[in-house]
Amino acid sequence: MNYLSNLNNLKSKIDKEYHPLLNDLIRMLSILIITNLLMFFSNPSKNKFLGEYYVNIITFVVLGIMTYWLVIKKIVIFN
Repeated sequence: MNYLSNLNNLKSKIDKEYHPLLNDLIRMLSILIITNLLMFFSNPSKNKFLGEYYVNIITFVVLGIMTYWLVIKKIVIFN
């Protein structure tokens, strides 16, 4: 339970405007890491767990999500 209260404290310290950004980042990181883990388990000799190439993909996806939420969503507004 202590872990959950720490997570709630962290979320309360962050402005509500950024909660969707954090949710998207956590969701996408979870999907990418689990995908990489399953690829690694399916063929460990060919696939590395969090290898350099895959870490680059994760970095680019995270940067893309952050660019959307912090820049593009502020510039392009649909009414």
